[in-house]
Amino acid sequence: MTTLNFLRASVACLLMIVGSMSLIAQDAATTPASGGGYVATPPDMWEVGIHAGPMLGFTDIQYTPSIGGGFHVRRALDYVFSLRFDGLYGTYQGSDNDGSHTTNYMSGTLQLLMSVNNLKWNGVSNRRSNLYIYFGAGSNFFKVSNVTGRAITVDYRPVYHIEAGAGASVRITDRFNIGADLKSTIFVGAGARGDLLDGYRDAEDYDIPIYGSIRMNFNIGDKEKKAEPLYWVNPLDVVLNDISELKERPKFDLADSDGDGVLDVVDEEPNTPPNVPVDTKGRTLDSDGDGIADYMDQEPFSPPGYNVDQNGVAQVPDYVTRDEVKQLVADEVSKNFTDARGRKSRALANWFLPMVHFDIDSYKVREEDYEALAAVAQVMRANPDLRIVVTGYADKTGSEVYNNILSYRRAKAVVDVLVNQFGIPRERLILRYGGENNALVPATGSSFMNRRVEFTVATDETEMAMPNVSGKGRFSGSRDSGY
Repeated sequence: MTTLNFLRASVACLLMIVGSMSLIAQDAATTPASGGGYVATPPDMWEVGIHAGPMLGFTDIQYTPSIGGGFHVRRALDYVFSLRFDGLYGTYQGSDNDGSHTTNYMSGTLQLLMSVNNLKWNGVSNRRSNLYIYFGAGSNFFKVSNVTGRAITVDYRPVYHIEAGAGASVRITDRFNIGADLKSTIFVGAGARGDLLDGYRDAEDYDIPIYGSIRMNFNIGDKEKKAEPLYWVNPLDVVLNDISELKERPKFDLADSDGDGVLDVVDEEPNTPPNVPVDTKGRTLDSDGDGIADYMDQEPFSPPGYNVDQNGVAQVPDYVTRDEVKQLVADEVSKNFTDARGRKSRALANWFLPMVHFDIDSYKVREEDYEALAAVAQVMRANPDLRIVVTGYADKTGSEVYNNILSYRRAKAVVDVLVNQFGIPRERLILRYGGENNALVPATGSSFMNRRVEFTVATDETEMAMPNVSGKGRFSGSRDSGY
């Protein structure tokens, strides 16, 4: 197995382990406490590091110190336990009268660490040192070369192992610490291969690799949102801070000094006069916002936008009376009925005169149209010289003769209402009819809009007489069947 393949395998293993560690730590940090849902464990950073040191071994050949190195990733599970993935690459060497060897060694191990000094709950927020022991399991690969004496050929093949160790770190800053670590490894399930670290086989015992290291450790994560790894943090730190905060909060006081119904702790005006209305913040009530409290305001709901006097009364200027306004409108309307030559102008007046509409085959004025007729009457009373042409129309559902009669009767019904109900002199109304002509809507059948009476300002029109009707009885019929 080449070094490149070992690195690829180590990275893959590391990614799986880091994912597992992240899930475990996240679950530990988000699991609510029983009952209240309060979690005292803060989110914390990850630790990454590099290490280097001597590689020694208890083998059949006396060891010669050599150098190894590697990296690690560590994640706290809680304040005491943490997981660490450790990668190592180096050389074991030995030389004596029996021979010599050089062994290239590489391993990857998942370790469970226990911080033995973080069980002391004192007033220190962050530990200055971290003392730990650990146990781990993993796999290794080694190849023996430069062998003399009783040489046995050994090439890269996986060997499983367990290991134990201890270490200590000293906190330099909240981001960086330095440590020392020592571990020993025991091969498991390796058979005779477990005794070949030095290229020699001894039936009595296995070879035991030893590795001591100096470690440079770095904490990674958002410093503003995460604490140092929990093995550096006092387990009671968050709880003690919360207790201190509770102690520093002001005592809840139920006093109401001015008796306005608002507690002093939220009263923004704690000395209001007795029996004075106040708002929800204890301030003297000023309903209209004029700067004068309601209990002194003679007009507590003054209209907005006006100055007020010392008694809170709005200084509203005098306006014209209702009758004066009506007269002004009437005068303006009257002017609009006269053109530049002093004649009554149809073009200037027709725009405001309404229409009234009728139900099918009916000339009865509907109740909802009395308002429109009242408006026509009001204009005529305001303009005594004004004469109005009242023209009736029908839709095309009856015969032409029938529609002429029906449109005449609709115009006459409107004239009767204006005369009898609103007191308009009959001589000021000119009755005319148009039958089914001049339709507003181009419909050949029933049309509500075409069944109407229109009003226009008279110029030189003359009144039309009722159309002649022959025969006796009720006058009704349709275009298709006659009447």
